[in-house]
Amino acid sequence: GINAEYGEVSKMSATTYANKNATCVSMTSTSGDYKTGNGPTGSYLNKTSTVFAPNDWHNSNAIMSTTAVRQQNGSLEIRQAARQLRNDTDSLTDWGQHDNTTRLLDRMQDTTAWKEKLEQTITDTDVEIALLTNHKERCETALQNMNTPFEVAQENLSTRSIRVSIDLVDDEVSQELNREVEVINGIKEKLKQKVNEAFQQVCALQDAYNAMCDDLADKMHSLDVDQQCHGLNNQSANIGFHKNATRIAKDIVLPDAWDSHSNYNTQRANSEIRASTALREMINNTIEQTANDLEAQRLRTEYAFRKRIHEVQMAKDELEWQQRNTKREIDVLMDDIRGLKQAIADKNKPLEVAETRSENRTYRPRVELCRDAPHDGLIEEKNVLQKTVSSLVDKHNTADDALNQLKQTINRIDEDIAIKSDSLELDETCMTKRQKLLLVSHKV
Repeated sequence: GINAEYGEVSKMSATTYANKNATCVSMTSTSGDYKTGNGPTGSYLNKTSTVFAPNDWHNSNAIMSTTAVRQQNGSLEIRQAARQLRNDTDSLTDWGQHDNTTRLLDRMQDTTAWKEKLEQTITDTDVEIALLTNHKERCETALQNMNTPFEVAQENLSTRSIRVSIDLVDDEVSQELNREVEVINGIKEKLKQKVNEAFQQVCALQDAYNAMCDDLADKMHSLDVDQQCHGLNNQSANIGFHKNATRIAKDIVLPDAWDSHSNYNTQRANSEIRASTALREMINNTIEQTANDLEAQRLRTEYAFRKRIHEVQMAKDELEWQQRNTKREIDVLMDDIRGLKQAIADKNKPLEVAETRSENRTYRPRVELCRDAPHDGLIEEKNVLQKTVSSLVDKHNTADDALNQLKQTINRIDEDIAIKSDSLELDETCMTKRQKLLLVSHKV
């Protein structure tokens, strides 16, 4: 610049001209000294001025003129470039505003398309939630209907546990009743599982529904903002400068992520709808199958009951017939025992006669005490009578034992008949209680 050039000329002039002349002008006050303000005894203040040569003066003027011309030319270029830049920036500004207005319109169209798709998917999801909730309630009703069969089966088992003695047997009825309890428990587990699955699926549908509702609300709010922005122009009243308006928010997402978000929400909802549809079909099949299984088990159990009642009745009839025969045999055997007792009693007198004779003959004198034929005959008679009595006693004891056994048998028969009667009554009571199963509907 001109100041730099002028500075160089000044430096050159001062160096050259200092070698020629330097005049020091001393200025003295009226008192004879130019003081520094410390009184007459203070020191003198000397001033020295630089004097330039004529060439330096001409050079300085030439440099000044040249610099002015050069700066004028630069200003002309700047003005021309400024006008071009103004025109270019005006065009660029208009085109940028138009381009972003178009982008806003395209964005609104994309947002509207997603809004309509979300609204349709939300409607489909809401319908599916209602359908699945209905199936869940049907499954809960079917589960609740299992209470009566379960209570009847348990009551039958409890009733039949009262059976005593030999009739407390693990028969086919008990096996079928236990199997019926197992079937009912299995059915309840299956229905509980389907209820839980339906609950989880309803929650999943509700989560997808809520996510889409939030997404739809955001889309509608975004549409309102973009519509407002689309309507803004240079003449709008509500425009102005904003501090750091073009800042990038921390949670800003890219267009692909924006599109993927709504796509994920709709695909998730459609996937849950498909899963719910399949689950509803499984619930229908489970309710139908469990109802058929329970009915088949009921028929098997009641067939076992009827078969068992017939068997017990036949056994009871057989016991009653044996009871009559045994009582008749007891009466006949008691008559025979009385005859044996009489026969034993009848042998006492002959035995007394034989022993009395033998005793009396022992008193014969001296050589007359002979072991003659009567002596041997009496001994043999006594032995025969004793053997006879012994045989009769043995037979009496045997008959008496047989009588006791018959009496024990008749007691056992009487007891078993009573047991069979009780068992029949219990089974018939169970069959009566099972009539309420016909009133329970398994079709829901």
